[in-house]
Amino acid sequence: MYKISFVLLFFTFFSCSEVKNTIKKSENSKIQSTVIQKIQKRTEKEILVCAHRAYHKFAPENSLESIKKAIEAKIDIVEIDVNTTKDGVLVLMHDNKIDRTTNGTGYIRDFTFAELSNLFLVMNDSVTTHKIPTLQEVLEISKNKIILNLDIKNVEISKLYQQLKENKMQNDVFSFIWDRKKIAEILAIDATYAVLPLVSNSKEMMYYAKNITSKLQHFDEKSLNSENMNWAKKNAIQVFMNSLWHVDKLFEKNNTASMNKIIELRPAIIQTDHPVLLIKYLQKLNLHE
Repeated sequence: MYKISFVLLFFTFFSCSEVKNTIKKSENSKIQSTVIQKIQKRTEKEILVCAHRAYHKFAPENSLESIKKAIEAKIDIVEIDVNTTKDGVLVLMHDNKIDRTTNGTGYIRDFTFAELSNLFLVMNDSVTTHKIPTLQEVLEISKNKIILNLDIKNVEISKLYQQLKENKMQNDVFSFIWDRKKIAEILAIDATYAVLPLVSNSKEMMYYAKNITSKLQHFDEKSLNSENMNWAKKNAIQVFMNSLWHVDKLFEKNNTASMNKIIELRPAIIQTDHPVLLIKYLQKLNLHE
């Protein structure tokens, strides 16, 4: 674990451009997070499926109902977006503005949670009865039922970790984090926390393999190829890959060619807007229970 003095120096003197020099493994960081162990065990025989913004085809995205439906459908993982209100409450919201997903307008940072509680989530341009959920509500209904992929938006990292720890779930979730500085922040708190960094080339792949404990990496269209997948397998890296947008649209129309190209490379996790459809397809290929 990072020494307290080192953490203080890190946050005081290092700029974002120098963060790459601050992510260091601790002496005890060889211990993998429980969630990574669980993923590693299952992906020996399976490809896991992650529902993008929860199961949002039958309930508003990032709603409690969409997570409940994912649990009922036995989806492996749900990706949800964590944001912060004016009064510091962690809630689910993809955009920094509430215009697209609620019947309100404005930036989420300008509303208290009490004010947001008066709004309703929108789905397919229709106002529903569902409301913006807190992260706490999500943790309560998800614990021991489904794996959470927390996509970190405007969030104070220490507050997020504390809330996970209070619910004894800091080892049961993983987090997709764009910002390398925020990755460093959470690893300074807990070097074994399961982060999911995005990698587009071999330099980024090797950087994270060398400097963090988490054996998860989010490949993209540039990095997903047979050579890199062979490298990932040799280094025990669990690869997360999107089939969103173009691939998903074709797959929904029963055009499986693009999806097959992803499946053939055997990533550990595929994130999709059609999780149940993908699970059924993988089951036919004997790649999902």
